[in-house]
Amino acid sequence: MFARTMLVAATLSLTVAATAADMQTTVEPGADLAKFRTFMFLDAEPKAKGAITDKKANERLRYMIAQHLNKSGYRPVAPGKPADLGVLFSGHVEPKQRVLMTGRPGPYSYDWGRTQLGGESTLDYREGTLFVDLVDLSRNQLVWRTRFTEALTAGYSEENWKKVDRSLGEAFKKLHSPARVK
Repeated sequence: MFARTMLVAATLSLTVAATAADMQTTVEPGADLAKFRTFMFLDAEPKAKGAITDKKANERLRYMIAQHLNKSGYRPVAPGKPADLGVLFSGHVEPKQRVLMTGRPGPYSYDWGRTQLGGESTLDYREGTLFVDLVDLSRNQLVWRTRFTEALTAGYSEENWKKVDRSLGEAFKKLHSPARVK
């Protein structure tokens, strides 16, 4: 019984770790994302809901987002210079728990003569959600947003950062590249 419980818990643990991110990307109707060429990061208010105040996490996310924007053809501007797009990101991580039924879920015996009641096993994990917004700075209007939620392990592990980077890559595939300058 214990071995079966451990096998089920290990399988669920791998399932949580290997699950693809829940992702949603929206574009403002009629927005021509190909006309934008440059971007700059906007700073969230430190007390705003979802503001990422951890300096290391903030810097790593900025770097990852900038890499994906560069791959999509957008270029960062030097500090103090005007940009076409503003990039604002926010997110949160919350603890989650999954409950598994183990054994037989009822008082019925399939062994003719023995009754074995079902049990439960729990799996604790964290779930992180990240929002990335692109704002048309000339109109101060949101033109593109992606949101994804991913199951995470504890701490700032490289495994977690790889999951975030993979999800950002998928999200930015949906972003139209800027028109090429001739």
